[in-house]
Amino acid sequence: MNERIHTVRIPFTLPVSEERKVQRVVFSYIVIGQRVCLVDTGPAGGEQRICDALTLLGKSPKDADLVVNTHEHPDHIGGNAFFSRFSEPRFACHADAVRWIETLDIQYKERPIHGFYGLAGQPVHIHKLLHDGETIDLGGGTSLQVIFTPGHSPGSISLFCPQDSALIIGDAIQPVDGLPLYIDPARTRASLRRLMSISGVKKMYLSSVEEPYTGEAITRAFTASLEYLDRVEALAKKAAADLPEGATPEAIAGRVLVQLGLDPPPVMSMTVTSIMAHLS
Repeated sequence: MNERIHTVRIPFTLPVSEERKVQRVVFSYIVIGQRVCLVDTGPAGGEQRICDALTLLGKSPKDADLVVNTHEHPDHIGGNAFFSRFSEPRFACHADAVRWIETLDIQYKERPIHGFYGLAGQPVHIHKLLHDGETIDLGGGTSLQVIFTPGHSPGSISLFCPQDSALIIGDAIQPVDGLPLYIDPARTRASLRRLMSISGVKKMYLSSVEEPYTGEAITRAFTASLEYLDRVEALAKKAAADLPEGATPEAIAGRVLVQLGLDPPPVMSMTVTSIMAHLS
C-alpha cells in the first residue's frame, strides 16, 4: 500500500432525470503525513467508506484535520459536513470554488442537476483559500503543491506530492468514453497541457479511476482527453451547421451526444453547457 496516498472507492447513484438513475463511482483520497488530509469527501452518504479506510490505516475521522476539495461539484463535497461534525477540520479550496461550496443554493441555481441536494449534503465554511503554486505541508516530509487547473469547473485544482512523484487531478481529465463535463474548453485544454508539462510525475490519481496511471499511460490519458475535446468541438460545429437556423442548444447537444455514442442522449443542463461552450 502506498505510504502517503490512499484511495477510497465511493459508489453512488446519480439521477440523470426524474425517471432514470445510473450507478457511478468516485474516488477520494487520504493523504497521510504527520497530519491527515482528506482530498475530496465524495457524495453525501458515502462517508462511511472514508471512515472505514481511515480505520484500516489506524486512524479515525477525528484525525482528519484538513479537507481539500479539488473542486466544487456535489460528488466531491457531499461528505464535508459529516467530517465537520466529527473532527472540525479546516476546509480548503481555490477561491473560485468557495461560493459553490459555502452556498449550495447558488450552485444549484447555476448548475442544476437532478438529486443535487441529496449528493451535495450541507454547506461548510471554507477556512483557507488555496493559491496556485502554494505548498501544503502535512508534516513528516509529506507535502502537496497546489496547481490551479480550471476548465472542468471554475475552481478546479490539482495536487502534486513530490515525495511520491504523484499527481491528484480530480476531474481534470475528460471522460473520453463518457459525457462532456466542463464549462470552458479552452481553459480545460490549457490545464491539461500544464499538467502534462510537470516533470517527474510517476503516478496520476483520477477521481474516476481506481488505480493510478503510471508511465506512458499518463501521457496517453492526457492526449486522449485533448483529442476528445477536439472531437466534441468538431461535432458541435457540424451539428450547429447542419441543423436548421435557430436550433435550440438542446437540439445541438442531443445531436452531438448521439454522435459520441450516447443514445439515448443524456441532454442535461451540464452536458448542454459543455457542448455549447465550444460555440461561444
